[in-house]
Amino acid sequence: MKTARPICYALAWLGVGGICVPADVFAADQPVPRPEVTASALQPIGDVALGSGGLLTGRVLDENRQPRAGFDVTILADGRTVATTRTDANGVYAVQGLRGGVHQLVTPETSQVLRFWADGTAPPGAAESAEIVCSPDVVRGQWGGHTPMFHRAAMWATNPFLVGAVVATAVAVPVIVHNTDDDDGPHS
Repeated sequence: MKTARPICYALAWLGVGGICVPADVFAADQPVPRPEVTASALQPIGDVALGSGGLLTGRVLDENRQPRAGFDVTILADGRTVATTRTDANGVYAVQGLRGGVHQLVTPETSQVLRFWADGTAPPGAAESAEIVCSPDVVRGQWGGHTPMFHRAAMWATNPFLVGAVVATAVAVPVIVHNTDDDDGPHS
């Protein structure tokens, strides 16, 4: 029985040590691939009514709503290219022979997910054409990006020893202040 106690203590300390060691220590050399979340995956899907013969018309505009001439527009369905076209001098594009369903419109600067409706089947709120507005990239996220300084700050902020020290200080200081006030004598 006496030999089991040191083994239990050793296992307990290994468990506590494993919890306290930052996860980066055990991380693999190669990052684990994560599915890419694009801005289009977070946008609501718009409805667009196709014309007769599956005609889709639209415009590509910049952030100031000015037409973008000579822009390539690719239309994807289920990750496969179903059509490609280029905008004219007025930023207008047109594609014939499309079918209803969810599609992704991709330009060199942005992408947009739309639901195409066959001629005569679109809901009342469906747009007659698909406008694509290209705007500067917006990056949102915690810690302000993946700079080394913020990575280090995030690592320190999640370090269990540092968090424990902050919590212990937050508990100890009021207790010490309270006990010090009691030693001064009676209060009037």
